[in-house]
Amino acid sequence: MVDLFNIGFISVSLVDIIDMIVVGFVFYGTYLLFRDTRASQMLYGMIAIALLGFFAHLLNFRATAWLFEKLATVWVILFIILFQPELRRILLYIGQNPILRWMSKSDNSKTEEIIHSVFELKKAGLGALLVVMRDSGLKSIIDRGVEINALINHDIVLSIFNTSSPLHDGAIIIYEDRILAAKCILPLSENIELDPTIGTRHLAGLGLSEESDATVIIVSEETGRISIAFQGKLKRDVNEDELRTSLYTYLSNR
Repeated sequence: MVDLFNIGFISVSLVDIIDMIVVGFVFYGTYLLFRDTRASQMLYGMIAIALLGFFAHLLNFRATAWLFEKLATVWVILFIILFQPELRRILLYIGQNPILRWMSKSDNSKTEEIIHSVFELKKAGLGALLVVMRDSGLKSIIDRGVEINALINHDIVLSIFNTSSPLHDGAIIIYEDRILAAKCILPLSENIELDPTIGTRHLAGLGLSEESDATVIIVSEETGRISIAFQGKLKRDVNEDELRTSLYTYLSNR
């Protein structure tokens, strides 16, 4: 590789410049993710310790450099433990990159299975609440429900919402292609401007949509009508095409 310039014993090539730019972007992106979090002060502390180790090598402080070298593995483990939530955020951020999502794009069978399940519930005259998450979350609600952790399947959904099932009250939480939990209690909407004829199931679906980024599908037991709650808005009496369009739009815009 041809050097772009040479200053004494320092030579810089195009590859070196690209390398420095990449490292700069990595550090800047890390800073943005850690900024204004409780972990930011710990991050600054670890950076200070890393700089001390660097200067110990630079100044040829052999004992100090040896100590930092021996502790290197411990620092990696400590970093993973201390910054586990932030590292998860970084991985989620990377995974949501449009290029990576396109490369890992799978078929749409999970979405079609949800739609099929909803209309099977309508046909059977069963009321239901289905929470579809785009990203992982709602841990407190999931923890208070009953763990299912099963692949989405219309037979399972019908079994859960059958009135003779002990799990039929509450909502199921769906993430990716799995039903995470059932019998989940959702917060009720306190919007005083809502139609007073709206039932508890619709208030629960709307309430969760006001507090999270989830899409909630409501199947009315009394009328068989299907509604969608998203971002604090309730769309009532949707047909199959409208439901399909809403779900595909929601799941593709991560």
